[in-house]
Amino acid sequence: MRIMACGQTLSAGSRPTINVMFLCDEWKSRKGGLSTFNREFAVNLAKTASDSIKVYCYVSQSDEHSKEDARQHGVELIIAQNIPGSDDPLDWLKLPPPELPNPDIVVGHGRKFGTPAYFIVRTAKCKWMHFVHVYCEDLGKFKATQSSAVDTIEENEKKHKSEIELCKAADVVVAVGSRLQRKYSNCLPFVNVEIITPGIFEKFSIKSSQLVKDKLVKKKFSVFMFGRGNFEDLALKGYDIVANAIGSLENMFELTFVGSSSGEHRKIEEWFLKHTSIRRNQLTIRGYCNEQEELTEMFHEADMVAIPSRTEGFGLVALEAISAGIPFLVAGETGIAEALLEVEGGTSVIVESDDPEEWAERIQQLSRQSSEERENNAKLLRDNYAETYSWSSQCKRIERMILGLAESLNGMFTKPRCSMIAFLLGTCSYIACTN
Repeated sequence: MRIMACGQTLSAGSRPTINVMFLCDEWKSRKGGLSTFNREFAVNLAKTASDSIKVYCYVSQSDEHSKEDARQHGVELIIAQNIPGSDDPLDWLKLPPPELPNPDIVVGHGRKFGTPAYFIVRTAKCKWMHFVHVYCEDLGKFKATQSSAVDTIEENEKKHKSEIELCKAADVVVAVGSRLQRKYSNCLPFVNVEIITPGIFEKFSIKSSQLVKDKLVKKKFSVFMFGRGNFEDLALKGYDIVANAIGSLENMFELTFVGSSSGEHRKIEEWFLKHTSIRRNQLTIRGYCNEQEELTEMFHEADMVAIPSRTEGFGLVALEAISAGIPFLVAGETGIAEALLEVEGGTSVIVESDDPEEWAERIQQLSRQSSEERENNAKLLRDNYAETYSWSSQCKRIERMILGLAESLNGMFTKPRCSMIAFLLGTCSYIACTN
């Protein structure tokens, strides 16, 4: 017996449309992190997948411009409705939208969107793909606290347990990168943890012909770090490592930190000056950037980007630097460093140490290269990364998982979605489903 989704016709040998719904808080990826990954993944799945898969993105807030942008990329954007009595946008995602009350597959990311995904699964009786982006127990080792009453190790152990509970409840678990796949496989012995390694972010790519080259001889070497200036994460992200490295070098080396919250610039500067050896005239603090064009311009303003995290599930800032064709150095304790081990030339950008002296030496080595040499090496690495981890190959593998889940629904072909169901009798070659 095979049942069509309401209003569709199934010809012999064809599949009904599989509706895949991503959950996120925004489409524009202004907040970076999860929303950046979600948007790129949704866009590339819609681009790569067969006609039998329709991609939706269910967000807690958006605008008409975002809806049009998503539509141009083959994704249907659905905005959640407010729930009376709750001003938490995550609560709004816990109910399936009227526009798609019965999705076939729901895609959730981490603890933040895993819980809304669970509620939708219970309501719509659909399948659930859960993506993991961080390993909280690792984060707890380095997170700082401004209160002695807060034990960040214990706090992150609880978060880790919550993530594990979500993984066990999901139908498919997918880790972003081999580092997280290995860690989650170890603590989920009865779960087959799948993997996705994100490809190049095309929105960061700028053709050489679009760039205006600076013909002046530069007397400074500018290092940029991008992130969020949350005080609990400053040590976790290793910002002090690079600041100490720059502080040990002569004044021609400068550091720009992009990530301060509004009104916090001076406090962030004071943290760097108090906890590291960097000098004030070497340090510039900028606010967190949520505009794509401005962010891309700042990447190209840098001579190199540093990602010195003491631990990182993957490391999207490094992938943004790769995508932009910008020279960078990344700590070895990151997921993207593991991914780069499989890329020709990838080991040249990995720093297997949190010693500022080692970082200072590697930064100096880059500064001795001509700007043309650094640029050519960065573009070559981008090409090699794209060849090793193409979105097409990653999404084709995810598509096979989606098709497998749809087949297992008993559901994709037998789930009653309409008030009347016509059964296939005798030699009939199609099924009609009417309201």
